[in-house]
Amino acid sequence: MLRTIILGVISLWLVTSIVRQPDGAFQAALQGLSVWWNIVFPGLLPFLVLSELMLAFGVVHALSSLLDPVMRRGAGMPGIAAWPVVLGWTAGYTAGAEATASLRKQQAISRREGQWLLAVSYMPNPMFMFIVIGAGFFHHPYLGAFIALAVWLSGIVNGVLLRLMPFGSAAQDDRSNKAEPKSRSTLQKAGIALMQGHREDGRSFGKVLGDSVSAGIQKLMLVGGFIIFSALLARLIAASLPDSLSILAFTGIYESHLGAYSASLLQSELGLATCIALISAVLCWGGLSGLLQVRSVISESDLKFLPFLLAKLLHALLAFGLTLLLWEPFHNWLQHSASGFHEEAFSTPFDNGLTLLPFPISVHDLPSLWQHIPTVIGILGASMMVLVIISYFVWIFGKRPGK
Repeated sequence: MLRTIILGVISLWLVTSIVRQPDGAFQAALQGLSVWWNIVFPGLLPFLVLSELMLAFGVVHALSSLLDPVMRRGAGMPGIAAWPVVLGWTAGYTAGAEATASLRKQQAISRREGQWLLAVSYMPNPMFMFIVIGAGFFHHPYLGAFIALAVWLSGIVNGVLLRLMPFGSAAQDDRSNKAEPKSRSTLQKAGIALMQGHREDGRSFGKVLGDSVSAGIQKLMLVGGFIIFSALLARLIAASLPDSLSILAFTGIYESHLGAYSASLLQSELGLATCIALISAVLCWGGLSGLLQVRSVISESDLKFLPFLLAKLLHALLAFGLTLLLWEPFHNWLQHSASGFHEEAFSTPFDNGLTLLPFPISVHDLPSLWQHIPTVIGILGASMMVLVIISYFVWIFGKRPGK
């Protein structure tokens, strides 16, 4: 009852705020739409399609079988647990959460393993860090690489710490374990997993490709709605709060892409090191938009949202501290090794005071990933061909009977 009343009051406030300032609400929604179309859509769609293709043709099953010894010794998990991590660290944010929720619903992983994978696989898209932030926001790719390094290292540290914390019941393992003959070699097991995965799916290549594109676009439409809503919410909160509470209107709390852009404008007030650290923390946090997407993804599974939320807070704090810790040696190396590096070159024409919201800016101020799509498709296509060749040889070995 109380929850219904609170949601009703918030809805009424949103409608009233939009009616009172329609121009600001429109600009915020347009900015959220621009982020989705220019950054998220081209950055995520190729990976979603490739993921569906690999799942349908059993490639994921074969790779999981090959990685099983490594995952069991290194993380105490089955090999299939590597897939959400790989997908989340390459495609970004909710891709890893969707893979984790899918594995949990199949009982391929336990609930505790699912909670750990959910937190560890929730990472920003590397294309966004390298291209948009490094080359676009700061006009220096080395800074994008440094932010990515800080985010990844803090993610590894976060994963190690989370393994020491209780996620679900440590004693209960409700994973569905399938016994495999020990006499078979690793390649034979992978070949059998490849054939079984494709046999269970049963769709042709054309059918899988069509379904993959359709499902990817449907997921991205949902992501776009969350991004637009979060951008609008940040703008309305900024207009409603007094200056003393303006920190609550920082877009990084609500949407990571706009938040990273807002943080990049604060160099003159915070200094470049703190500015970079804030961007790292925003990317690891993911924003209210990404968190709500994860909650929507795991709603049909028994994975819990609160442990995931606390894990991302820890990840953001680790990223902030680790970035500041690594900044001095990186800065010294950059000044001596990188040509054309000058901190004053990073100042932007929008630096006009402590601006927590990137308004007013044009939608054209945000870099676009569309021009890099041919390169990404080429890399993914080459990767797919390599995987197909590997899968063929694995299938050949898998046909041989065990001794």
